[in-house]
Amino acid sequence: MFYILETDTQLDRIKSLGRLGGYVDIISSNNNYHPKLTSTVAIYIRPINSKHGFILPVNHDECLNIDKERVYEILNSFTTLYTLDKKNLLYHFNIQHATDISLLYSMTFYDRLDYSRENNTLNYFYNKFSDRSKINQIIPISKLYESCEKVYDSVKSYMDIEIPSGFSFYNNIATNVFFLIEQTGLGIELENFIKNFTPRNPSYNISKDTVFTSYNLYNATSRPTNAFNSVNFAAIPKGEEYRNCFKPTNDFFVELDFDGYHLRLLCDEIDFDIPSSSAHKYLAKMYFDKEDITEEEYNSAKQINFQAIYGKIPEEHKNLLIFQKIQEYIDNMWESFSKLGFVENTLSNKHFTKELKEMHPAKLMNYMMQSLETARNILILKEVLSYLRDKETKIALYTYDAILFDFSTKDGKETLKGLEKIMETNKKYPIKFKYSKSLNL
Repeated sequence: MFYILETDTQLDRIKSLGRLGGYVDIISSNNNYHPKLTSTVAIYIRPINSKHGFILPVNHDECLNIDKERVYEILNSFTTLYTLDKKNLLYHFNIQHATDISLLYSMTFYDRLDYSRENNTLNYFYNKFSDRSKINQIIPISKLYESCEKVYDSVKSYMDIEIPSGFSFYNNIATNVFFLIEQTGLGIELENFIKNFTPRNPSYNISKDTVFTSYNLYNATSRPTNAFNSVNFAAIPKGEEYRNCFKPTNDFFVELDFDGYHLRLLCDEIDFDIPSSSAHKYLAKMYFDKEDITEEEYNSAKQINFQAIYGKIPEEHKNLLIFQKIQEYIDNMWESFSKLGFVENTLSNKHFTKELKEMHPAKLMNYMMQSLETARNILILKEVLSYLRDKETKIALYTYDAILFDFSTKDGKETLKGLEKIMETNKKYPIKFKYSKSLNL
């Protein structure tokens, strides 16, 4: 078949076309499995201006297969490469110069890119052999090719989108950060996990006593969701029956949780100093004009702060300097959005533009706070991953204002002190420690 490249002459020809750039899609062993638990069956590659794509088989029963190093050589010869999901590509080939089309779409239109790999043959095999981990090795290569051509036809127009502001931050830094975090997975009590979380098919993302999570950046704010196989890992229920399903693969789970995180992020933006003690307690003293704050007053202050962060300034406190500055920040942001057509995240350079429909000042403030949180956390996670590179302690889970570590006592307390130093950033963002043998932290 003319579209299957198996000989050196054919491979050299496709390599020569790489000067113009192209598009690449991964055919893994099973479309339903977490990429950590798959292998490469083939790649689909479509050079710019080509009337059709090509298949480079790596491990398919019908073909003369190509060594992955040869595929690497070809992919690296392409000056530009577009792909549907760069993080997924990294599981198979460490191609850093790829442009993520789904991310490009979501940062331009603030929505998720829809496409389907289905055709009648794929549906037949997946319905009949759904439990087969390497099902794509037995599906006719011609039908896998048809599936890839169909996907390409549905997304090719988005390759012409102008690269939006801040794109490289998420395409390069964020994608690599969450790819690396996913490598560790979460330790589980297998039977309890399956009983309480009822994953659609445990084989899809569980290997022995580890479940693998999947972070998705294709959201309006770029704040990642984390759900896979019918389990939402970003919102694990608080009940003990759920929390006890998880166990460290090392010695302890250690959670480092930011204090008053959104409040401190906002205060950075408005140039308002909050001491390193409790942010909510500090402001509660202003609200209630007293030093000793009760638990009820503390909780009331948290509610006031939460509402203010998202644009609802309390009337009785609006004359306080912090709320004057917050209101000014909201007003300036809305004026920029209305007159210039965008506002910018100062950490990642991501823009929120008029493509966002039904926008109003409080909603824009909400989006900006989530975006600032995500951008700062990505930079923190990048530094933490570098710090832990040669240690047994690993990041197990990231949940917005906290990072969960699978901690090894072999690394010693100095490792925890090092993590604290990185996350607190010169005490600007103080953290709290919790540790446990389960997620009942």
